[in-house]
Amino acid sequence: MPRLPCCLGALLLLSLLPARAFPVRVLVEGPSPVLDIAVSAPAKLVLDNGKIIPLEALKYQRITPDMPGIITLKNAGYILLGDRWYPNTVRFEPLKGGIGAVNWVDSETYLRGVVPREMPASWGLQGLMAQAIAARTYAYGSRFEHKWGKYYDLVDDERDQMYGGLARLDSKTGQSTPLNHPRADQAVASTKGVILGKGDVRGFYRAEAVINWVSDGKGYFIPKTSGQMMDQKVTGKMANQGMTYIEILYHWYKTPLYRLTER
Repeated sequence: MPRLPCCLGALLLLSLLPARAFPVRVLVEGPSPVLDIAVSAPAKLVLDNGKIIPLEALKYQRITPDMPGIITLKNAGYILLGDRWYPNTVRFEPLKGGIGAVNWVDSETYLRGVVPREMPASWGLQGLMAQAIAARTYAYGSRFEHKWGKYYDLVDDERDQMYGGLARLDSKTGQSTPLNHPRADQAVASTKGVILGKGDVRGFYRAEAVINWVSDGKGYFIPKTSGQMMDQKVTGKMANQGMTYIEILYHWYKTPLYRLTER
């Protein structure tokens, strides 16, 4: 596969302003008749009716559909839902079928849980950086699409992007295992705030998206997809062959990159 020329239109538009994260809301549990939750540090569940329920660390609390409310844990605190630990804030919403748990989290923390689940963290760093930008773009666009209604922007499975918080609890041993990975974290941090060009580019990707290979007339074959979509397996090969994330993304999406900045 040939190296692609680095088009000026595909160069990252840098800014002197700090890169900006954005909020996302991810449905991570439910809706279910009840949810059993726990926190890693003392916290408070603030119900919509004004009632405050103190939460002890590592002690389960049952949430029912008549308990809409919110828990916020700062710093290193996490909220346990099922066997997963989630950061930041969880909002409990009464939904059709019971009560749902929605993780309110900033985009960069969310991506730390997405990237290593969508692409093996052992793959080339440039490929992981391309994955981070595609996933960030998808999340950014989902905030405005409202396809899931007014309570959340994304779900945590293949209908959107795979996300399972930042750690998994083994109920047999009581030990938790991190779900993020240092290399994926590096890819997210290195591309903070970077998204694909504005417009109709959504950052779609699949494990295998190539529909054919087209000759460039110079002895190489170029992978082609149906529309603007990244093939993750081919992206891994591109990274292994020395292509940069800018070259990789420009091949799949033909769009410049932008950095969301603080204003």
